Amino acid sequence: MSREADYTIKGFIYQFNKTLEQVFSEPNGTEITVEGIIEDIDVNSDGITKAIQCKYHETKEKYNLSDISKPILQMLVHYSKNKDKDIQYILYAHFSDEKIGEKKITKKNIETILKSKDKSYLKYISTIIPPKDDAIIKLLLKSKLNGTEKKQIIDYYNSATDLDLSINIDDFLKPKKFSFVIGQSFDDLINEIKKLIKEKSSFSTEDINDLFYPNAIQVIANKSILHNSEDRKIINTDFIRDLEKHKKTAISRWTRELTSYENLLKKRRIQLKPNLQKNHRLRYFIFNEKSIINFENEIVKFISNYISKYHYKIKLHNKTPIFCIKTENISLLSNIESRLHQKGVSFENGIKGTTFFQIEFLKEPKTIQNQSWKEFDIRICGYSDETSKAINSEKSDDLFIVGKRDFKEIDKQDINTEYIEIEDFKELQYLLLLSENYK
Repeated sequence: MSREADYTIKGFIYQFNKTLEQVFSEPNGTEITVEGIIEDIDVNSDGITKAIQCKYHETKEKYNLSDISKPILQMLVHYSKNKDKDIQYILYAHFSDEKIGEKKITKKNIETILKSKDKSYLKYISTIIPPKDDAIIKLLLKSKLNGTEKKQIIDYYNSATDLDLSINIDDFLKPKKFSFVIGQSFDDLINEIKKLIKEKSSFSTEDINDLFYPNAIQVIANKSILHNSEDRKIINTDFIRDLEKHKKTAISRWTRELTSYENLLKKRRIQLKPNLQKNHRLRYFIFNEKSIINFENEIVKFISNYISKYHYKIKLHNKTPIFCIKTENISLLSNIESRLHQKGVSFENGIKGTTFFQIEFLKEPKTIQNQSWKEFDIRICGYSDETSKAINSEKSDDLFIVGKRDFKEIDKQDINTEYIEIEDFKELQYLLLLSENYK
């Protein structure tokens, strides 16, 4: 990678890749649930469910039993409540120096895990080994335990001799019920996914690298945050067909961590170029201020640079752009407007007194062409119900959603919508041909 990735984000991407591996390697018609009901990935085919929990430990060379105790306990709890169902539990974990393939977990290993004194495991262990003491049962029903109460429960389990397991460990450890698999490295798994996409489609290697693979990751990422489990389901035979519909390279917090990110930016820049070169285009920008680094310090410079390149000719550039900013900072917009004025960028905000007037906001600027004078250069507003209605009432040619995409109130039908989840303005200026370097 071009820089050290945040291990949490990289762990999610690893899980997304493992999800894609299941999408492309399972038999046709298989249903895969992203962030499944049982585990990270639920795979359903012919009445059998594979429940896969995925862990990524790049910084650990070898695994210890403590590294896999929690996911195994979670699986044991689910198994204890669903012994009659045909579920295969798979723990898929990467450790940098472990040999890829299945590792044996013994009954003794499980017994050791169940004797753990880790206080965070109490809710799992108490389900697998139900207490018989009424006071302990009552404590375990509490939503939150203090230190003394946790110690009381641990002491109980250390001394109790008459407790029974709610499961049969030998049955759980049968080959078709549970398996622990050491997964591929981050890069090897990505290469495996690309190979599978190649086998399942007619895509060229270049398009897989620069378009379809990053978009596949983005599709999985988008599904992972959906609340309804039905919306997180994928039928694998439909996936390639749906992927073909996405012709714009995804630029987001997820694709940013891929080794090919520099190439993805170049590809996205090429995709944006044709429309940017057209003079008569009405363009709206909606920014999620919270998701862009150093937004307040850089936004005025960006607007000024944009105007200087794309909206400075009175005859040719006659469609006034909108810059709309979603923010929780109540003073941000007025501060930006003051700085724009100092920078010589004139604007219309639609506000008269303390009230927003849509008709004022959307009015066309007066011009005196022989003097190269224009009443205002841009429209600027904060994101609200009123401004979103104004934006919807006069549709743009191009709509740029910059930052995290949570603008559901905007009507995007019949509009060329460009989603750009950049980290900072350097990347945005590069993508919009305002600079030659994004670093």
